[in-house]
Amino acid sequence: MNKKKSTYDNSKRLVDAENTKVAIIKAFGTLWSRYSIKDITLEMVAKEAGVTTKTILRKFGSKSGLTNGSLSYLAAEIESERTLTTVGNIDDILKALLSNYEKMGEAAIRTINLESELEIARRIGAKGRALHRDWCIRVFAPYLPDELSVDYEVQLTSFIAATEIYLWKLMRKDLKLSKEKTFSIFKNLVEGLINKNT
Repeated sequence: MNKKKSTYDNSKRLVDAENTKVAIIKAFGTLWSRYSIKDITLEMVAKEAGVTTKTILRKFGSKSGLTNGSLSYLAAEIESERTLTTVGNIDDILKALLSNYEKMGEAAIRTINLESELEIARRIGAKGRALHRDWCIRVFAPYLPDELSVDYEVQLTSFIAATEIYLWKLMRKDLKLSKEKTFSIFKNLVEGLINKNT
């Protein structure tokens, strides 16, 4: 067999295998946005991805393996959406944040509520909190004191709390406020923190 052709075939197989894996993870993410994580079955993921359950098991081993495999991918997707912000620009920061919450907020809340039952829910919750903290450190950097300051952790945690997903749930889902009012309230909270320290 032609060596060049064999190399090409192997490369194509690897690309196809990776594309299938990503399609399965994306299908899981789509279902996660609609259903509780414990209600998602491999059959549902297979149907959404257009593959067989056998293929999913071959790639991930089990539902737990699929969930774990999806965690890093979904976290990276959320992170990439939030990185499209100008550091220090409050309007830009809050638009990116609230757009992200509109997209995956309900799924995240459902998962957080399962933390007492499911290890994977605890892992997703912990990953989300770590990502949110790192994001706040980056985007609110101009408004944070020196990292060695005794006030640093209090100010950082205040920004984390003022942009917390449960606040979004309170405004949008419980109080049924519009996106515009929700944005204004988040902005008031964040600017209040900034003005307090200037």
